[in-house]
Amino acid sequence: MGIRAKQFAFQFLLLSLAAGSVSAGTITCVPAASNGAAAPFNRVRRIAIDEHSRTVNMDVVRSRTKDTETMGKLRADLVSMEDSQSGEPVYVFNSIPAAGAEVTSLFKLFKAAEWRLISADVAFVNKVPAVRAVEQGVVFDCKRSDMG
Repeated sequence: MGIRAKQFAFQFLLLSLAAGSVSAGTITCVPAASNGAAAPFNRVRRIAIDEHSRTVNMDVVRSRTKDTETMGKLRADLVSMEDSQSGEPVYVFNSIPAAGAEVTSLFKLFKAAEWRLISADVAFVNKVPAVRAVEQGVVFDCKRSDMG
């Protein structure tokens, strides 16, 4: 390999390393079929986590009647992303409350044998937090993409 070829290869290596550091990993999750009858009652229908921007976008059920569901979007901040024993990160995120909202939702997405989502709604009354509801773990199918 000539000097020019080595310089080109070195520059390519530096460029690829720089590009790798700015590419964002994302993970997208939907409720697993293994949830069975419990799946329709889960309010979260899709989760998309962007690790680089530390944002989470969710498709959620806003309201439900006997015949219809009204879907909506929920945006959240990725508060924590720590490695676990399974080798996959544990994601902790909370909803961004709308102006005047009294309730915020806290979420934890982690992988044990399968990906699970646990959530809790916390109401603030006179600046004092009180747990309003806790949803047990729902199994999700998650796909990772390391492309930026």
